[in-house]
Amino acid sequence: MVGAKFLIVRELNLDLTPKSSTVIAVDSVGAGIGETVLVAQGSSARQTTFTKNKPVDAVIMAIVDKLDVAINDNK
Repeated sequence: MVGAKFLIVRELNLDLTPKSSTVIAVDSVGAGIGETVLVAQGSSARQTTFTKNKPVDAVIMAIVDKLDVAINDNK
């Protein structure tokens, strides 16, 4: 994977606090440290232009500018 940048990505809770689980992902969008990103895993990780037909299991496919979370408390 010549020229590939790998980042350690931490999952987030809905309130954007980090969870303890991490994944190593190929960065296909030029993400930076501290940015919130969208990660695809499995066969979907090989669907970007950069990762097409490469041995990739996780890819950063988007940088999240804004995240709105609506929680429905009606039970």
